[in-house]
Amino acid sequence: MSLLRGLLTKLQEFLLPERSRNGAAGYTEPIDVLLAVYQRMSRLAAQIESHAELAPYPHVAERLHRIAREEHEIANRLKRIVGTLHGSIRERSLPPATGKNHWQRLIRDLEDQRDVDNILAQYEFTLIPQIPDTADLLHQIKSTHSLHRLSLQELIAVADPQASQT
Repeated sequence: MSLLRGLLTKLQEFLLPERSRNGAAGYTEPIDVLLAVYQRMSRLAAQIESHAELAPYPHVAERLHRIAREEHEIANRLKRIVGTLHGSIRERSLPPATGKNHWQRLIRDLEDQRDVDNILAQYEFTLIPQIPDTADLLHQIKSTHSLHRLSLQELIAVADPQASQT
C-alpha cells in the first residue's frame, strides 16, 4: 500500500508541479506562468537575433534570423493572450546571453529554449483547463520549438567549438 501511495505522490508531483508536498503553498497562477514564458520567449528571440548578427556565415545568419522571427511571432501571440487576461504587461529588458564564440552562443540558445519548454511542460496540464485559449498556442510552441531545437542542434554539430569566431 505504501508503494502505491508513493507512486501516486510522484504522479501528482509530475502532473501538478505547482503544488507543494502538503498540497497548499507554492501554487503559481496560470497568468504568472504565461507572463514568465512570454518574457523568456521575448528575451530568447532577441538573443537569437543578436547571435544571428554575429554568425560567421550568411546561411547560418539567415537560419537564426528565421528562428528569431518565429519566436517573436509566438511571443507576440502570447503577449496578446496575457494582455487580454491581465491587462498591461510591464516589459523587462534583460541583456541577451552571449558566449565567446559562435558555438557557445548556439549552445546557450538551445539551453534557453529548453528552459522555456520545461516551464511549459511543467504547467501544461494546469494551464489548458484554466485558460482554454492557450491550448492551440501551446501546441504551436511545442511543435515550433521542436523544429528550432533540430535546427540549433544541426548548427551546433557543424560549428567549430574551438574557433574564435565572433
